[in-house]
Amino acid sequence: MKVLGLMGSARRDGNTNDLVDVVLAAAAEQGAQTEKIVLADYRVEHIENCQVCKQRGACVHADDDFDKLMAKVYGCDVFIFGSPVYWYTVSGRLKVFLDRWSCELYKSNDEFCRKMKPKAGGIVTVQEESTYERAASCIEALEKTVKYAPGATYLGYVLGPGGKRGTVLKHEATVAAARELGRKAAAFRPAS
Repeated sequence: MKVLGLMGSARRDGNTNDLVDVVLAAAAEQGAQTEKIVLADYRVEHIENCQVCKQRGACVHADDDFDKLMAKVYGCDVFIFGSPVYWYTVSGRLKVFLDRWSCELYKSNDEFCRKMKPKAGGIVTVQEESTYERAASCIEALEKTVKYAPGATYLGYVLGPGGKRGTVLKHEATVAAARELGRKAAAFRPAS
C-alpha cells in the first residue's frame, strides 16, 4: 500500500504541510509506504491550448515535471491532496497541476479512468476562517477530482485552522481527524 501526499502550499513549514505529515505518519504507522511531493519543488507549466497539443500529438510542455508527477500519482494506491484555502479554492500550485490532468484526459479519458479507478483519495486543507462555508468550494472541487474516475474511492476531508505556523498541530480534533484519515488510507484496498 502506497500513500502519496500532494502538498500544494508554498509554505514547506506551514499548517498544510504539518497536517499532510500527520496523515502520512499515521498511514506509515499502519504499515503503508508513504511519500510526500511538495509541488513547489517542481515545475509544472500552466495549461495552454489543448487543440495545439492534439494537433501535435504531444503536450507543448513535455519538458516540465508534470509527467514525472503523474507517474507518482499512477504509482500510488491512495493520494492525499493538501492545500490551504486561497480565495475560496485550492492553492495556485495545486490548481495548475490539476488543470494539467486534462492533458491526460485528452490522451485517453478511458486510460486515465482505468489508471485512477482503483485508487482512493482524501483531502487536507486549512484556512484562517472558522466556517466550512469558506472552504466548501475548495473541498468540493478536490472531492470531485477524487471521484472523477468511476469507481474511485473518496476517503473524506480534514479541515483545520490556519494562520500562524503551528496552529493546526495545537488543534486536537483536527490532528485526530488527520490521523484517522491516515489510518483509512493505509487500510484501503481496491475492490477486485
